[in-house]
Formats: sequence, C-alpha cells, structure tokens
Amino acid sequence: QSDISQANVYVKIGAAIAILIDQNPSGVFTPSAKKYQATNELFRQLYQHSWEIARSQEQLKLFVHNLTKYGWSCARTYPYKLTRTSQVITSYDADDPSKTTYEAREVVVYNDIMREALDPRNTWIDDTARPNDEFSIRDWSWRKIYTEDQIKREFEKYDFYKFIKDSPGGNLSETVNVDRPNVGKTLKDKRLWEVQFYENVERDLFWVLVNGIPVIREPLPVSDSEGRKKLSLWQTYWTLRHFQSVYGIGIYEAVRYDQALLDRIRNMTIDQLTLSIYKMFFFQGTQALTETGEITITPGKGKQVLDPKNINWLNVPGPGVEAWNSLALFKRDLDEVSGI
Repeated sequence: QSDISQANVYVKIGAAIAILIDQNPSGVFTPSAKKYQATNELFRQLYQHSWEIARSQEQLKLFVHNLTKYGWSCARTYPYKLTRTSQVITSYDADDPSKTTYEAREVVVYNDIMREALDPRNTWIDDTARPNDEFSIRDWSWRKIYTEDQIKREFEKYDFYKFIKDSPGGNLSETVNVDRPNVGKTLKDKRLWEVQFYENVERDLFWVLVNGIPVIREPLPVSDSEGRKKLSLWQTYWTLRHFQSVYGIGIYEAVRYDQALLDRIRNMTIDQLTLSIYKMFFFQGTQALTETGEITITPGKGKQVLDPKNINWLNVPGPGVEAWNSLALFKRDLDEVSGI
C-alpha cells in the first residue's frame, strides 16, 4: 500500500559531484622544451581565464550531471560574441529625473571562447562513431528553441532572415521523440522558433535551419592555426555499453533494479509496521452481506462479517530485525553499484 521511493542514491550522487566540481579544477603546465618556457605562463593564464571568465565550471557541472544521469554527455566549444544595445546615462538631473539623458551604445557582453553543455536528448552524432575514437565522428547535429530576440540577434545579418522573422514554429517540445511526438514540456510563448544545427567535418560544412529554412551554410568555424578543421563537439560516456556504441550506461540505469527491490522491501516493511500499530477489525451488522469472501487488509478499517465472535482483532506482528537489516544491506549494495 505504500509506494514511496527513496532517492538516497540520487541525492548522494548529486552532492558528491557538486562538491568535486566546486574544488576549482586546476592544471599543471610544464614546458616540454626550453623554448616554450616563455609561453608556458601565457597558457596557464588562458586556462584559468576559461574557468573564471567563460563560466566553464558551471557548464562542466551540467556536463557531468548529464553524464551520470544518461550515461552519455556532450558539449561544444566555439567562438561566441554577444552584444546588446543599452541606454547609458550621460547626465542625471537630481531635481527633475525626467530630464535625465541617455545615449544608445552597443555593449559587448561576451566575446570569447564558449564551452556549452548540450541536452543529450536533443543531440545526435554519427551512427558510425566509436568510443574513444574522435576521428570516427564525421558529423553531428543538435537542436534548440529560440525566442524572437534570440532569432534577431543571431541571424539578422543573414540574407535569409527576411524569410524567417515572421515565420515562427517547428517542433517546440522540450525533446524530439519519433515514437511519441510532442513529448515533454511545451513552451507557452507564441513566437518561438525551432533551430537545428549540423556540422560535417568531411565536407567542412556548418548548416543552420530555422523552422526548416536554411539560413546559414558556411565552412566549419573551428580550426587550428594551420587550417585543420574539427567538429565543435566533445563527448564521453560514463560506463562502456559495448565496443561499438558511444552511448554508455549511467548510474540510474546501473542501480534501477536494485533500487526497485529496495523500494519493494522497504514499502512492505512499512506496511507491516503500520498494520501492527493501526489494527484492522471485524464487526457484525444487520444488513445483508455482499462480500465475496475476499478481504483486503486495510489499516484501521472495519469489515462486516456473519459471525465475528470467532474472529479477533487482526494482530500483525511488527517487522523483525531481519527486515531492517535487509534494508541496510540493500542500501549498501546500491552504494557499491553506483560507485559513489
């Protein structure tokens, strides 16, 4: 009758990961040759800059939480510039604030390398991709939902913007599910656009479709100083599923059967404890019985019977020490399986 599931393992995993990531990951940089000593400090400062200015640590939290939950996590690294037009005060009249004057300025909010954790449910990579082999990933795709302001800011400079600015739509669900369309949260804003992104390293192609309309078709934006192109994707698995799958096994999948068994034993123990305290009873009535002979045991509930004199209160013994010891054993097994 009790159907409660304890989230102890989930809470432990979340707390452990949050504590580990908040240790401020640091790197040790050692020049491999004397000629690199001068630039070694520069690289160290760039590394630290990424954690502090680019908010990479917050994205790392999302990446690792997705990793433990789904067994596979993905993110992308790309150059990102965000500007906004702001009204900046040029003069202020304390006696008459209505006379305060403003000047419109374009402000650079962010202009750096961005590391962005993505939703694994809205990301697809090459079917021929293999674990631990980045060269096997030829292409990949991901999707997002954009507001009207984001559409204008990101795509206003492109020629095809005139075809999309007044054409909101697409699949606006939280996730795309072929078997069950429109599954998940649906946003309430009326002017939203589905934006799909695609990268192909073999063809040096970066493609963006807004509500099915191709807006961008350009070469890949990420390369090294010599022109070697690469996908902006980086991904990994938690536990290897099999040799030919990049999608691993997460902690939830590893412990869910043990968790179900723990929940079942725990709920049965709580049921027995409740019945041992809050007893069921039987009484004789004047109305005709319509019972089938089957009785559902319910704490504190009375049942009418023909001859109750031979039936006493339903005395249920409390759960013995074996039940509580078994619960402790199952919890320990869950901890061992999760690795936390």
